[in-house]
Amino acid sequence: MSKPSARSALKLLSFSFLIFFNIFAEGKNFISLEKYLSQIEIVSDPQDRKTGLMNRESLPDDSGMIFVWDRNKVQCMWMKNTSIPLSVAYIEDTGEIIDIYDMVPLSRKSVCSRKPALYALEVNQGWFEKNELYVGDFINISSVIQNAK
Repeated sequence: MSKPSARSALKLLSFSFLIFFNIFAEGKNFISLEKYLSQIEIVSDPQDRKTGLMNRESLPDDSGMIFVWDRNKVQCMWMKNTSIPLSVAYIEDTGEIIDIYDMVPLSRKSVCSRKPALYALEVNQGWFEKNELYVGDFINISSVIQNAK
């Protein structure tokens, strides 16, 4: 598929998801990440996802990186060339946090979601506890992605 076609397909998929998300969202209390993080990087390109936060010396306390995959499946991440102590939350397409793991700097061990995930959020280690965000909470992920465009 050509890049323009792939982008169009991704936009259509994102739009469809937003409609589904808004229908599903009724009755749920969704957390706004913008309330906690002033800088949110979004990586959806395969090369950008592969690089992530590698080779950086620090991550500001109010910053995070959201990984967006093309499809909902069990996702895995590692800390190769990443010396910053991080925590990662795997997030379902519904916005529900399904896993939170503390990652070991420079480790090549894969840390995988227990269930299919469409997103992951990497932040400084301890950030989730500090901000009282837990497995089972819902994040308004569509808002973050929309605002980044």
